[in-house]
Amino acid sequence: MRIIHCTKKLLKELGDPSLQNPDTLVTGLGNWYCNLLRIDRKKCLLFTNEKTLYSFLIPRVKKENLRNIVDEFLFNLNMNLQAEGFALEIINKVMAEYKDIGFAKTGSKNVLGAMTQLAFESEYLILHRYKGIEKVRILEVNKSINRSLMRGSRHLYPIEMLKEFLTGKEVPRARTGVI
Repeated sequence: MRIIHCTKKLLKELGDPSLQNPDTLVTGLGNWYCNLLRIDRKKCLLFTNEKTLYSFLIPRVKKENLRNIVDEFLFNLNMNLQAEGFALEIINKVMAEYKDIGFAKTGSKNVLGAMTQLAFESEYLILHRYKGIEKVRILEVNKSINRSLMRGSRHLYPIEMLKEFLTGKEVPRARTGVI
């Protein structure tokens, strides 16, 4: 079973679903974290993969979306992987991994810290580049946040880690000028 680790705020919004004990040894892409945000007075969901920090934002979330959070997660994961240019074979393999999904509380301060930075960047892009959530091009925002520098990762960018993880091929690292 794969797990979506939810923040307390999101668990409350979901009506306190039954929680699972996450497996300690998870193969494949693994578990995700999710936080409920408000950007431009609209509810949004930010999903972040615990292994790669690859993330995607779902804007303008309504109660119906929250009732069907697993379907929303799967649809948007698929859509973002396609937008990143992954082959259909790889996408299908990833989607097959998430046939059975449960919920748990958050457990990694590192992932939550990265999500705080990604939430800030998402909000900035939406409010300043797109002048509000109604005009946002969410796939562009998601691509942008996955090309943000992340501390504590042997890869600098979440998209590099995801590509290497899913394809098994080492991705050239971007030069940062840091010695």
